[in-house]
Amino acid sequence: MTTVIGVPAVRVRGLSHRYRGDGGPLLALAGVELEVGAGEFVALVGPSGCGKSTLLRVVAGLLEVSGGAVDVLAGSATAARAGHRVGLVTQEPGLLPWRTVAGNIALPLEVTGARADVDALLARVGIAAFARYHPHELSGGMRQRVALARALAHGPRLLLMDEPFGSLDEFAREAMGRELLRIWERDRVSVLFVTHSIREAVLLADRVLVMSAAPGRIVAELPVHLPRPRPRALDETPEFAALLHRVREALGGAP
Repeated sequence: MTTVIGVPAVRVRGLSHRYRGDGGPLLALAGVELEVGAGEFVALVGPSGCGKSTLLRVVAGLLEVSGGAVDVLAGSATAARAGHRVGLVTQEPGLLPWRTVAGNIALPLEVTGARADVDALLARVGIAAFARYHPHELSGGMRQRVALARALAHGPRLLLMDEPFGSLDEFAREAMGRELLRIWERDRVSVLFVTHSIREAVLLADRVLVMSAAPGRIVAELPVHLPRPRPRALDETPEFAALLHRVREALGGAP
């Protein structure tokens, strides 16, 4: 595992998590070790059911760990969440249907008392013309732009993204990936990005972490030494294809 220079945004050591249900305890994560550096974009891939979303929820302070240690922004995950220093975007945008686009983005500001320019946030994600629209009037890609703007509203230092583009068609997914990169390259907020798409992981990230089947653990770490900003034709290069192959090999070799 790469050792991050300076204080990392996320540091996970020996993490385990066990769910308890009617069928008995289920070990979802076992001995997970990872770091996300300040301003770093890290993608997490792995087979379905390997615990990627569980890991993200632990880092978000939404689940208590069964064992190990999790530091987020030099403190506990719950403290980072309570301090509104973490933004979370999931596959389902979770917008309030009775609120306009601007109203949905303003909601975390109303809850936390933070101040931000909603119009600037709308422009930041390319939806300034849709401020007075309601969620049902938007495409899936547009709704995810609203969710991203809402997550950025309180100025988080860490952005956690759980399959945020998974429900979109290929065209909208690529457009949202480019939009996310544009925002990240400007703001350099730390990102931990869960995806099932190997191509998306390589296109976006500085490093790709590969998880094993459940109980999940990190079995490979692949640096992505590709130019930034990422050119549009990057995915047509031999270097990109070679990285895709390495990630697929790591996934195939995961026990």
